[in-house]
Amino acid sequence: MDPDAGKQPRGRGFLAAEKDWLHIDAGNALENPIVTLYAGDDPGAESGWDTVEEITVTSTTGFLALCDSGYEPLRKMNLATAGVGPYLIRVHASDRSSDSKKPRFLIQIIPGERTGAEPEPSPSTIEESAGPLLVRTSFEQPDEWSHVLQALEGGSEHYESLTVIDNRAYAGFTADQIRSRIGRDDEDWPDSTLVLIADERALTSAEFPMLAVNNLPDDNDDPFRITLAAAGSFVVNTQLANTSFGEWGCGVDADGVYREEHY
Repeated sequence: MDPDAGKQPRGRGFLAAEKDWLHIDAGNALENPIVTLYAGDDPGAESGWDTVEEITVTSTTGFLALCDSGYEPLRKMNLATAGVGPYLIRVHASDRSSDSKKPRFLIQIIPGERTGAEPEPSPSTIEESAGPLLVRTSFEQPDEWSHVLQALEGGSEHYESLTVIDNRAYAGFTADQIRSRIGRDDEDWPDSTLVLIADERALTSAEFPMLAVNNLPDDNDDPFRITLAAAGSFVVNTQLANTSFGEWGCGVDADGVYREEHY
């Protein structure tokens, strides 16, 4: 973060970012972590780590430093080597939850493309979102994903409560991994109780059968797939409690896909 930017970077999950800061969860190990920093051209990801994830941070001040949990710099070394603009930050981690080992991190800070235009805002994250979610986990079908977004815009009255998470940090995530990233309030109630996942199967099939996941506590409904055409009525009616998630799951066809439309 830039410790002089006057921000307090709090976030949920392994990585959470906004302008001028990235919050990295060091895990629950008792030992102080060992951190290796790299700033410069992209050296590529290393293998042999428990976790490797990346996220984009926009520096508006041209200064970034490694800080502790009290927002104090451990070393006043500028990691924003290209000045103001976007940076891809790739975080490698191991032993985050082992009491017998020191957590280890390799943090790569890589300047993004400079166009002279206003930097794009950081993409939305699961950790900071609430309400029904549509999470993209496959990024090899840009045209198909654009079609999904156009359909959402065209039927906005049915999707107005839906938050779209289009963030490469979640590429390849499973339903359980997504659920583990959803925040909870002081009474342990999840911020999002309904999730649609646009995975590879959803984006490579003509009907766009997205995976629907129930995140309500104590409900054991199995996930099922629902076509893009039917998803609007599904989101509206479950949010209004007109129908339950399980009722929709009972209406799937033999291939496990729900296709009926009703509002």
